Amino acid sequence: MLGVGHCRSFESWLQESDPSPRLVFGADLEAACAAIELTDLVAFPNDLTNFVFDNQYYIDARNGRGVFIIDAELPLDSRTTDIQQTFANGQQAFFDTFTTAFVKMTSRGVLIGNEGQMRQNCHFVNT
Repeated sequence: MLGVGHCRSFESWLQESDPSPRLVFGADLEAACAAIELTDLVAFPNDLTNFVFDNQYYIDARNGRGVFIIDAELPLDSRTTDIQQTFANGQQAFFDTFTTAFVKMTSRGVLIGNEGQMRQNCHFVNT
């Protein structure tokens, strides 16, 4: 699924006693994930418009709605604050940067045939 975080991926963060950085909606995540058995099918939206390609992810991160710890830390880290704010404040800046990065990413070192694999689980090499 695109645009969601699976509960299993952030459950350990929700259980940490260190509250910084904490999610503004941590209680919502805890309730949604605790209500059902944790499987890879249980998911929570990464941003308020998870079915739309836009800059809402950056707006949500700025407002403390980062689902993963990296999302929550993005606006707080001095190395990424300016970029995060630029993308949150201007959707076109995000689109322009994404377009350039996507072209670079998809045109270099593409593996074909038996050179690579589409992983069934991104955490493990297929057996």
